[in-house]
Amino acid sequence: MQNIDLRQLMELSGATLPLSILLIENDEDRQFLTELYLQYRPLMYKIASQFFSDNYAELEDAVGGAVERLCKKCETLQQVACNKRASYIVSTIRNVCLTRLREIGRQRRSRDYTGDSEVVDSVPSQEDVQGIVFDRVFASDLLDAFPELSEKDRNLIRFRHVDMMPYSNIAAQMGITEIAARAAVSRAKSKMERLAMNKKRDEHDA
Repeated sequence: MQNIDLRQLMELSGATLPLSILLIENDEDRQFLTELYLQYRPLMYKIASQFFSDNYAELEDAVGGAVERLCKKCETLQQVACNKRASYIVSTIRNVCLTRLREIGRQRRSRDYTGDSEVVDSVPSQEDVQGIVFDRVFASDLLDAFPELSEKDRNLIRFRHVDMMPYSNIAAQMGITEIAARAAVSRAKSKMERLAMNKKRDEHDA
């Protein structure tokens, strides 16, 4: 496999990699998953849009969840024949979407529709939704911004994208509901993107 610089790959593709790939320590695994993601990214979004065409945040979360599963199965994926990888990835993203739909169904059945403050506060704003995908700054800028986040936000990102904890476990760890955990991770990622963009703007103006 040709060793292509990470930044060069992203410049060519016009996309920034998910944190779950960026934070992989093994260079060869990260390179493999980078190329795999860039190759199959349109397919993953196409499948996810069949389930969440009217909900951008859920669509992005589904793709991110699928990437996290692929990261966990990196060794298995490397053994899958190239002509069968698309089917493997389609199956993964479909399973993530179906699992999420079941979770949404359970939450709707058990939710108190009186609109308690935690549920209302956990709904992401439009700014948060736009920050879910890091497509306006490079990976290196995001990673440079990570230490500037609060300890709580660093932990949220670490739980989800390094430890790859499900939202239910993050909720238990933080003492909040799963809905609030999803929103909190989204906001932490959005804050990191804004920090990275500000740093990039300052460097450009200097």
